[in-house]
Amino acid sequence: MENNKDFSTKLDRNAQIIGVLSKYSMVWNNNTKFQHVYNQLVSNQVKLDELFVLFGKDLTTYEKEKNIRRTELEERVLTIVRIMQTFANDKKKMKLQQRLYHLNLEYIQNCLDDELIKIAKKNWLIANKFGGYALSFANKIKAALNPENLKMINKFEKKFGLNPEKIKNLEDALLRFIEANVLYQVELEEKEKLASKIKEINKQSKKLIFKKIDQFALLVEIDQPDFYKEYRNLRIELFSKNEDEISDKNQEITDLDLDQDQDQVGHKETKTKHKKSEKEKSTNE
Repeated sequence: MENNKDFSTKLDRNAQIIGVLSKYSMVWNNNTKFQHVYNQLVSNQVKLDELFVLFGKDLTTYEKEKNIRRTELEERVLTIVRIMQTFANDKKKMKLQQRLYHLNLEYIQNCLDDELIKIAKKNWLIANKFGGYALSFANKIKAALNPENLKMINKFEKKFGLNPEKIKNLEDALLRFIEANVLYQVELEEKEKLASKIKEINKQSKKLIFKKIDQFALLVEIDQPDFYKEYRNLRIELFSKNEDEISDKNQEITDLDLDQDQDQVGHKETKTKHKKSEKEKSTNE
């Protein structure tokens, strides 16, 4: 995705082109077709100005909040993971060891946001299951009324350090991170949509300049040399700075472009005369 500087450069470039055209409005005032092209270019620029303001919205606050909540969640996850890894090793639970062995500090810090959320959910379930904590309200009542269950929970808490507060801390951290991440992603997607619209309108404006305005400038070169010279120099300066902006190396304004168009017109006229001659010859015969 392009940044503010890239879009700002293109906006400024279009504005300079419009400035020259506006300065020499007397050159094209009576040309209806070119008026339409000019109006379209100005309309595009107005849209770009509006979109650029929206695109410039700072997402730092959203990103910072997401990162803070992620760091918090990483800490909560690691706390539970280390407890459960100790439990798995102590009780020789091989399957549980295999599920947890790769979850170290480096892995947790470098995994993607979506993966971290999955890891947090899985370890929340694991902690509740092996810690003997019920997930539903009804089961919590049953567990509370069962003395043996309470003894098992207390034993687990004393030996491995797991308690309902640590599980609740993980749950809360997970929910806060999901909320912050969703808000950030919504803003980021909106920014990407704006960038796509800006690129499309910029593409349209560039096409107007390359295909329409350039051709008009060539047509009035002899009658309006001041306009042609100023427009040509600006056009070459603005669009030759970045080779990626020019579709081919001969895209600059040159008399060759006009000569080619004239050759095409001459060819059509010659072809028409030739057909007319053949028709007259056929009629005489």
